[in-house]
Amino acid sequence: MNPYRQQMPYEQGYTVQVAQQNFLKHAALAEHYERLKIANAGNSTAYYRYAELQYYHKSRAIHFKGYFSAASWME
Repeated sequence: MNPYRQQMPYEQGYTVQVAQQNFLKHAALAEHYERLKIANAGNSTAYYRYAELQYYHKSRAIHFKGYFSAASWME
């Protein structure tokens, strides 16, 4: 392994608490953008912008949920 290579955030590992906090943060943001998306249903530009943000945060929430779901199986 190259000693000069910086360790990427996904390689550092997460504690269960950090994964849960990140899950809650991204889940809340996904819900927020869902509400904004619905509120801007008449404006297609804003609607799709909020839909993209909702999708991003929903996928991150699922990603972080995998960390603490997997950890609970290991105990």
